Amino acid sequence: MNRTLGIFGALALLCTAPAAAQNLIPQPVSVEWGEGFVALIPYRVIEATHGELAPLADYLEGAIPGGRVRLTLDGASDLPAGGYRLTVAPERVVVAGRDYGGVWNGIQTLMQLFPAEVYSGSTGTPSAQFTLPVVTIEDWPAMEYRGVMLDVARTFVPKEQVMRLIDNIARHKINKFHWHLADDEGWRIEIKSYPRLTEIGAWRGGDSPVFPVYGEWDTKYGGFYTQDEIREVVAYAAVRGVEVIPEIDLPGHSRAAAIAYPEILCGYTPDLTASGGYDTRNVWCVAREENYAMLDSIIREVAALFPSKTFHLGGDEVETGAWRACPHCKALMAERGITDAARLQDIFMARVIEIAARHGKNAGVWNEAAAGGGIARSTTVWGWESLAAAKRVAADGYPTVVCAGEYFYFDMRQSPRDIGHIWAGIVTLEKVYSFSPAALGFTTAAQANLRGVEATLFHELGLENGPGYVDYQLFPRVCALAEVGWAPATRRSWDDFERRLTQRSPRPGGFDDAPSHLERLAAMGIAYRAAEPVPDPGLARLKTPAVSFTSSMTARERDPFSRVSGYSGAARTTRSVGEGDWLLWTFAEPVTASRIDIKTGYDHLQRGGVPVGRVEVSYDGSTFETAARMHDLKATLTPDRPVKAIRIVSESPYNGETFTIIQPLKIR
Repeated sequence: MNRTLGIFGALALLCTAPAAAQNLIPQPVSVEWGEGFVALIPYRVIEATHGELAPLADYLEGAIPGGRVRLTLDGASDLPAGGYRLTVAPERVVVAGRDYGGVWNGIQTLMQLFPAEVYSGSTGTPSAQFTLPVVTIEDWPAMEYRGVMLDVARTFVPKEQVMRLIDNIARHKINKFHWHLADDEGWRIEIKSYPRLTEIGAWRGGDSPVFPVYGEWDTKYGGFYTQDEIREVVAYAAVRGVEVIPEIDLPGHSRAAAIAYPEILCGYTPDLTASGGYDTRNVWCVAREENYAMLDSIIREVAALFPSKTFHLGGDEVETGAWRACPHCKALMAERGITDAARLQDIFMARVIEIAARHGKNAGVWNEAAAGGGIARSTTVWGWESLAAAKRVAADGYPTVVCAGEYFYFDMRQSPRDIGHIWAGIVTLEKVYSFSPAALGFTTAAQANLRGVEATLFHELGLENGPGYVDYQLFPRVCALAEVGWAPATRRSWDDFERRLTQRSPRPGGFDDAPSHLERLAAMGIAYRAAEPVPDPGLARLKTPAVSFTSSMTARERDPFSRVSGYSGAARTTRSVGEGDWLLWTFAEPVTASRIDIKTGYDHLQRGGVPVGRVEVSYDGSTFETAARMHDLKATLTPDRPVKAIRIVSESPYNGETFTIIQPLKIR
């Protein structure tokens, strides 16, 4: 199938100077630089030679500022899965992929040949300086599995933010998104056959029977994804070559489910003295046959929503005390000749693995579930507790995804001064990049069982640390993970990676230098961690009162003002702020706050906001008075009474950009 979009546009050869490195991340297998550059013409022709590539043609049509590009599955059949050949020549750019994922990967390399602004949509009309080097790149991944896991149980992450994260990891050739949808603190996926899982289990605090643990104490908060929203996220990820793997953590980590349906617990009366009457049990009863019927319904509904052949069933940190106290579990142990209650987990996991298989899914589990060797070797195991645990399960013959805490738990601190956990030590960017199975002692047999690597972000600190927390913890460590999964250790160099990440690369011929990868992250709107931790006023316990946002400017369709009023991320306008432009936040009810931080521009850069202006406050919603001045694109209010509205009035004719970024308020 041929598919042509837009008006035919040529590429013109500009000079004969050899192209320099383009700071590509992850580093390709083979790069052959040609002579000269080609200039972009402001018309696009995107050809997709196969019908299945039509979504990628649509994606690229909206992403690049110009040029003629051919997407094809022809000409790369000799490459491994996920491989591609990218050819930039004066007459045409060709992205030839081994498969759909290969074409996606080639597109992402092509995007990195453009100016960084291509990621923000602000390149405008191409000129002679918007050029591509003549080059041929042949490339493929070292590891089949390159993943990121996000826990949304502890802190709910709205659908739009999940999709934004998928977009950003896919740009780094990450091809798996592991979605941790249920845990003690919340059940986040709609189950029609058991509606109380979300009616009760998706909410904490306030009048919810689910104890808050993290976050607000007196306010009911939380959320869940409807099945239609799940389908939307899965489809969005599929366009970007990302497989979404669901996880329902079993048989432990199930307190939210147990509060919604207490009958799943073991049949005995627990001593609740220490917990003030709150039932903290979180483990499904192994001996209760009705539990497996319930789980069959749950797994059936979840399986139908995800095309992925893998269904992660958890299996970690199971508290066996309830089983030891349960008369029915003790009877089952006697019947099976089991003396260690921990071995009941083998029985439970075997049952749910079989249920998943009936619904067309291969099981995935955390490494504890495979500790006794009692589950089938076809089960994929995520080695998380330590590097030693990952080595053990790989040596035992299990297909293994390495997400060892000391290398890949991105909720760990990045320095002693950073936010984050520390149980697995300090996980620096260089530590992530240093991962090498051979150098770390995986045997040849164990290496043969490695499927790949995964970064994990458990989200205890999400509410406490504001909406920028996910970006701050993941980036740029995801960049290092991407190269670890893409390039074998023999082709990797920390010094070279750090240079590509942080420094511009000179390009001959009088053209602008190739951007550093951090510049690309900034253009993507990612609030990445800088080289040294910088105090962030957003990293504190925040209030999120109902608020509406309006402005004299118009928002881009892809970055609407609803992000600001929903505390879900930054909005971006279609033009620079000008003198007299205004931004207005109006609260549904007056808000009592000790401090309100106002930020425009990128979350981590003094760029793209309101440079000069006054901040006005209204206590009645109609009369405003000046309360602060914008400084470094931001301002802080310490109101002495409830605030009804906040308005910024720009006194600057221009901010140096073709857009204005508005961040949500940070209210304490």
